[in-house]
Amino acid sequence: MVQRPFWPGTDTSSTRMSELYVSNATIKEILRSYWNWALDWEDITKAPVWDSDLGFGGNGDASLGRPIVEGHCIVDGPFAMLDIPYLDETWTPHCLSRGFESGESLVSLSQMIRPQALETLFRQSDYEKFNLGLENGAHIAVPRSIRGDSALFTAPSDPVFFLHHTQLDRLWWTWQRSDPQARMMQYRGLAAKNSTENAALDDIVPMGGLAPDIKVSDIIRTDTERLCYIY
Repeated sequence: MVQRPFWPGTDTSSTRMSELYVSNATIKEILRSYWNWALDWEDITKAPVWDSDLGFGGNGDASLGRPIVEGHCIVDGPFAMLDIPYLDETWTPHCLSRGFESGESLVSLSQMIRPQALETLFRQSDYEKFNLGLENGAHIAVPRSIRGDSALFTAPSDPVFFLHHTQLDRLWWTWQRSDPQARMMQYRGLAAKNSTENAALDDIVPMGGLAPDIKVSDIIRTDTERLCYIY
């Protein structure tokens, strides 16, 4: 496994690995990129990921049009003025928008992604407490700092969404590997939001027709033939 900058001169990292698929005896090289925003916690809005040449473009331009969830059209980088059709489930054609948080609100959100906050989570031995701590901390802090399209269920409209969630996956992977015997197969809590049923490894993850539905137990760890990746 070789770690290298995602772009030269930035703190956004990616992992390269070779994966052997025994079924067809071919080797595939896969890049899994993530944004380690813990390196940028003091001011997430100045992170290298927003670079207009080597990154994803920066903040929205408040002089252009009406605001979109406290954001405005992005005017630099590879996704400048990108057309987005939906806001949540509503057909609302608009440009990809961001509206970086500032002041005391940004300072407050930054506390959720600082390295010390993550270290506290990693010391948590119970999966449910770790999961809820990550969910109600770093997971929401980043999109609330970016705002615009990132603040909605259609947040994947902003490609940075995927770097953020691969980072969350990497943190879960790191938590599991810190004590594999006790943590690798931990999975508990409520089965879903507003559910009264407890989560279980036999639960089915619906894939919405994009792939066959799958059991949690088949994807709870990344180093099996099913997923076959590490960070």
